[in-house]
Amino acid sequence: MKLNSISFALLMACVLVMGSLSVAAGEYVEVPSLAERVAAGELPPIEERVPDDPFIVGSGVLMPEDQLDWEPGTHGGTWRTAHFRPGWDPDVFLATVQPILIGPGFVTEALQGNVVKDFTVSDDNQEFIFHLREGLKWSDGHPVTTEDVRFAYEDVLMNRDLTGSVHAKYRSRGQVDGTPMTLEIIDEYTFRIAFDEPYGSFLAEIGLTGWAGYDELFKPSHYLKQFHADYTDLDSLQPYLDEEELEDWTQLYSLKDVARFDWTRPQSIGFPVLNPWMRVEGPPGVIIFERNPFYFKVDTEGRQLPYIDRVESFEVSDIEALNMKILAGEVDYHREGTALSRMPVYQEYADQAGFRVQMYESAAASLVFFLNLTYDDPAWQELTRDLRFREAINLALDREELVDSLFYGMAPELSLVPSEFNPEQANAILDELGLDQRDSDGYRLRPDGETLEIVLEVSAIQPIMVPGAEIMVENLQDIGIDASMRQISNELRNIRAESNELMATLLWLQSPMWRYDGFRDYLPSQWWAPRWKDWFDSAGVSGEEPPEDFYEVYRIHEEIIATPPTTDEGVAIRQALYDWFYETIPSFPIVERVAHASIVSQRMRNVPHSGFNNEINYRAVEQFFFGE
Repeated sequence: MKLNSISFALLMACVLVMGSLSVAAGEYVEVPSLAERVAAGELPPIEERVPDDPFIVGSGVLMPEDQLDWEPGTHGGTWRTAHFRPGWDPDVFLATVQPILIGPGFVTEALQGNVVKDFTVSDDNQEFIFHLREGLKWSDGHPVTTEDVRFAYEDVLMNRDLTGSVHAKYRSRGQVDGTPMTLEIIDEYTFRIAFDEPYGSFLAEIGLTGWAGYDELFKPSHYLKQFHADYTDLDSLQPYLDEEELEDWTQLYSLKDVARFDWTRPQSIGFPVLNPWMRVEGPPGVIIFERNPFYFKVDTEGRQLPYIDRVESFEVSDIEALNMKILAGEVDYHREGTALSRMPVYQEYADQAGFRVQMYESAAASLVFFLNLTYDDPAWQELTRDLRFREAINLALDREELVDSLFYGMAPELSLVPSEFNPEQANAILDELGLDQRDSDGYRLRPDGETLEIVLEVSAIQPIMVPGAEIMVENLQDIGIDASMRQISNELRNIRAESNELMATLLWLQSPMWRYDGFRDYLPSQWWAPRWKDWFDSAGVSGEEPPEDFYEVYRIHEEIIATPPTTDEGVAIRQALYDWFYETIPSFPIVERVAHASIVSQRMRNVPHSGFNNEINYRAVEQFFFGE
């Protein structure tokens, strides 16, 4: 199999980084908190717990060298944090997730083996061979082999009782109508994945996109087979079904096979993982993780990662209660729910509470205004799908006021869509569209004689949402639109979005990470075109096919998926995506790469000084350590 140029570059990056790092046999350092268990024979010594060729962490490996002044750490301590969504802590979730491939930060051109040792790619980008780390173990000490990959593929992914339809990620071209991938097990530590068409972005899909994890292609088969009807007879499964009050073995299996997005939830307790920490029993309202004694990474001095032994996240009622814990000095590191608007009080209490405020770049475009272009109203659809109408809305948004009010002016110039504030021109465009008639309250009338109304339904899950909506409502009213805000719960907002019932809303958009293949949320979504999303997700079986000017983004998307991201062709097609978004204005980003405040204990070391705020959790937390 011939390696293409991008594959060779990726492998050389791996060799250059990892080849310069090594730990000699016998030089591993036992974890102090595990030493007693090792002495008692409950755990093997560290030399037998890590793989024969562990992932070695040093400067520039998990985070770029210019973002982190890395140093070897010391073991011990508890990372204290808090969460306001019951059973779910996004900061801890990102810190536990391990992708199959990894790079220093969000960098596709430097992806290297993580869970796998290394890989090769065919010249036509259709075949991918992966080599496992010999001696890699699940958190319960059971070896990881290609049987875990075969089980994940044959018995779960391709089992129609468990998986209704193979996800687009594992189909040719990354499309819902593509042919599912094939798997060949070469030996105990080597496997091949193949597609019948070029899939240049496959490595990014399994190493970066959408907080990628290993859990879809690697499953602890030794544990899960006891809940699978192909390996355990139904009579033996019945006690489990009775205990869980379930009727079918597939329901039981789905409960026991814990996906990565549920790793902070109670059902993950006892589930074998490959993560730095694993969830354990704790008191109500507290999410507790303890170190995985079989974790596959060590530092350059032979110390097994993670450095921190334990994670404790306490449930609080809301964002305000979370910030009270921060000010009381009860949080060591936290990102979710902090805000620039709280900077003065953070600074006032920082020394007293023993933390510092670290500023990072947000990986999201931050506040984004969405109009639902498939909302079930023909007159609404005709208006909102007209580019001139969207241009008028875009001109009416006072981004300077929004940035100053919500982000203290700390945001770079917007590049995703035109950012000019010109309500006079917006008014002129609306008049030209035939919206020059007004009702008795002075609001514009639609062509069907109804008042032109926009209702923004927002959730206060981020502190800027409500004040941001209030400013936008005023902006829209200034151009004659009867705009209003309705605050609803996050859960209700999501339900209404999925059912095409939202007229407009505000949310985060991960647009800066489009350049790194981190997210695909340039595609029609439940926030701005749920009927088009249904059409795409179902390969045209349901939903509504988008009009030609919006269909163009799907053509661009197909080329992005097929083309390796770092080739000239890959760079060009990704630029075409940005051009399309800028010219089409499918949604209305307010800011991008806005500054974000994270809370960091003054004792915490190996904390990056720059980078995206959420890539820190996804890449760096396992190398944090406490010092004096």
